[in-house]
Amino acid sequence: MKTSKPFGFISYNSREFLQSVLQQFIADGKFLRCACWYHESTGKEKNHFHVWIEPNEEIDTSIISDKFVETLESGEQQSIAIRPKCSSKWNDAYLYGIHDSEYLSSKGLERELVNIKTDMHIYLGDFTADLAQAEIFRLKHCLAPYARLKALVYEGKTLEQVYLILRIPFSQLNAVSMAYKYVKTQVNREKLDNMIEEEYGLVRTQDITPFD
Repeated sequence: MKTSKPFGFISYNSREFLQSVLQQFIADGKFLRCACWYHESTGKEKNHFHVWIEPNEEIDTSIISDKFVETLESGEQQSIAIRPKCSSKWNDAYLYGIHDSEYLSSKGLERELVNIKTDMHIYLGDFTADLAQAEIFRLKHCLAPYARLKALVYEGKTLEQVYLILRIPFSQLNAVSMAYKYVKTQVNREKLDNMIEEEYGLVRTQDITPFD
């Protein structure tokens, strides 16, 4: 398959070998960025990485596979598996890569028997904005977590309590903080509207700002 759009594949390589090959593709100007999430199997499946690639030019996926052939001391060869239709949107790739429980549930998927080992993940390139984007996507589209966040604000939960209740990864704390402040502002507006209507029978005008 030839593509200039982001694509994904499964890698059975060692972390060191995989990172080295990806860095070479970046140095050669073929890849722009790469992200890999490590899945340590607790069942029969082999340990593997979910790999997301943003190309810098059109890539023939049937040709790049040879670069990922890794021969172990035992003589066994490790490689990658590219699916026939392997185009991959960032939000889906990331949330599946970290096995976000809300995302999996929203897609009707069951969690595989794996441990997600964050210290084994690989990020080559700047993904700061993309991580925030994925968190906003999760909040908006995965089992209505926005409603859950709003409910927690109504209950008077602090931001730190929200982090713990929703089990937010460190990489997503900033995005959730932004969402929390936005929801809190919305909740305060609603409370102010209700207070004005109850006390005066009036609707709040636009120039009235919500209290903190």
